[in-house]
Amino acid sequence: MGFLIFTARVHDLIHQKHEVEYKMAKLTKKIKEMQQYSTLVANGGVTIGDLLNTPGSMMNRSMNYLAFAHNSSLQYMQQNAPMMQQMYMQQMGAQQNAQQQQYMNNYIMRSLYTQGRDRAAQIETRNLKEEETRLMNEKEQLETLHQEITQELQSARDARNQDIKDMKPNYTAQA
Repeated sequence: MGFLIFTARVHDLIHQKHEVEYKMAKLTKKIKEMQQYSTLVANGGVTIGDLLNTPGSMMNRSMNYLAFAHNSSLQYMQQNAPMMQQMYMQQMGAQQNAQQQQYMNNYIMRSLYTQGRDRAAQIETRNLKEEETRLMNEKEQLETLHQEITQELQSARDARNQDIKDMKPNYTAQA
């Protein structure tokens, strides 16, 4: 009777082990893809060309990041441009002609937009690090669970094998 119980337990543990291994494989793939995406963001931003090289699972996130980065950069530029233009006008006064003034306004707008993109990249990098830490912790928990299941599986197999040995008839010849 113990043989059947141990066999059922071994079967259940093998099933659990395979489930944990599957989850670990999915998690490892997700971490790898997130690290690839994180590298793109850390290199100075995501372009449309980078989107084509982004893993499919990160496509939605990268599209959201592009929209967020653009919108927050525009907002940052619009909030700070009047102050920067006013400071420039105070410093230069009426010494500038219209073409130079337009050139400087364009330069200020581009600089502020770039600063806004950098801020968005810092925010996304921080979010990615937090997500990666969470996924790594989850992976560690799964690895620990995998080790526990493997040890229990070995114990159940040993107990099953011992029960089989105990059930075996022990015939000896008597002379």
